[in-house]
This record gives sequence, C-alpha cells and structure tokens, in this order.
Amino acid sequence: MTDRPSTAWERMPEHIRKIVVWSLWFLTWIGLLAGLFDRTVYGVVVAFSVAHALLVLVLHRFRVIAFPVQVRVGYVLWVAIGTYVPYMTVLMYITTLGLIGNLFFSYCPLARMLYLLPWNREEKFSLGLVARVFLSPPVDGRFRPVAPPA
Repeated sequence: MTDRPSTAWERMPEHIRKIVVWSLWFLTWIGLLAGLFDRTVYGVVVAFSVAHALLVLVLHRFRVIAFPVQVRVGYVLWVAIGTYVPYMTVLMYITTLGLIGNLFFSYCPLARMLYLLPWNREEKFSLGLVARVFLSPPVDGRFRPVAPPA
C-alpha cells in the first residue's frame, strides 16, 4: 500500500506546482515594478501577497509550520511593513531585487533567512552556518544549505 500525500500541495504534480509558484511570484514582481513608479500600487501587492499566502496555507491544510507557508507569511509581513510603516519603503526595493534572484536564479534570500530560525534548521546556529546558508548555490524547491565541511 502506498502512502497518499497528506496535502493538496503534495498531490499537485511538481511541474504544475512550479508553474503556479513561479507565476504567482512573477505577478508579485510586476506589481513591485509598478510600485516603483506609483507607490499606491504597493497596497495591491500586499493584497495579492495575502491571497497568495492564503492559497498556499489552504493547500498545506493550514499547517503554518510548512516551510512554503512560512515563506509566504514572512513575505506578507515584509511587504506590509514596507508599504504601511513610514520610512520603510526601502523594504520594497529590497524585495524587488530579491524576487529577481528567486524568479530567474532560484536564489530566495527570504527562504535562506527563514531557514536560520530555530524550528527550521537542523544544526546549531553559528557564523559558519550563516555563511553556508547565504553562499550555498541556488536550489529548486525547499532550501537546504550545503553540508558542513568534514
């Protein structure tokens, strides 16, 4: 007997999942680019990011501990702060550049930062871990740093 995947996310064929994820992030990036010219668009980016996060949350059966959900929730917080907190617009510029890395090079700075949280990492926190996390090559799917040197 084979184990059936527990979530709609896991049941979705990987190639479809990649297309959906890339498309949602790409639409977000288009909104961020528009926001460079008209900051009122950032409110739309926040709303779209909330919808994106809710979709992934539903697909993961409301398991907030699932890494893809954490990335979306972290992203919503990031863009909400960048949009609505005075003098924090710089966060929107950072995320515009970060999404370029994610979309076109499979390097997600936010996922790497979230990996360092205690419930996501599998080893003791150290400067070596931080270096490996941010210097590891880009990866498709969930981020994991290169193994420590022996």
